[in-house]
Amino acid sequence: MAKNRSAETAAPTVSIRKTALLSALQGAKNMHPDEFIALFRGENAADGQLVLTELIIPPFATGDEDSSSYSPYFIPANSREKASFHSHPDPDTAYPSDEDLYYFSKESGIHFIACWPFRLQDVACFDADGIEIAFTIV
Repeated sequence: MAKNRSAETAAPTVSIRKTALLSALQGAKNMHPDEFIALFRGENAADGQLVLTELIIPPFATGDEDSSSYSPYFIPANSREKASFHSHPDPDTAYPSDEDLYYFSKESGIHFIACWPFRLQDVACFDADGIEIAFTIV
C-alpha cells in the first residue's frame, strides 16, 4: 500500500502532458487484461519542475495478468526517460504492490500506476520510496 507524504517533506513537482498520459492509458486499454509498461521522456525545467512530455514504449516489453517488464538494454542512452508507467488490470489498484516497490527502489525517479478502466482519474504517481505525490496534467 502506498505511503502518504508528510506535510514537512518536500514533494517533487511533476507535470505531464495530457497527450502523453492519454497515450499511456490507451496502451493500458489495448493490453487489458494484461499489464502494460512504458516510460515517459521529460526535462527538468529551470524552476526545478519535472515536465514529462511523451511516451516511450520499450522494445520487446512484455506483460501478463500479473506483471510487466522490459529490458533497459534496449533503451537508447539519450532517450531522456524520467518516469515509468504501468497498468494494473483490476479496478481500484492504482497503488504499488510489493514487486512495484522493489522496482521503484532500484529505479529512482517517478512512477505512474493506472488501474482499470484507465481514465485520467485512475492514475496515481509515486516517488522511488512508494510515496504518492501529486502531479499536474498540462
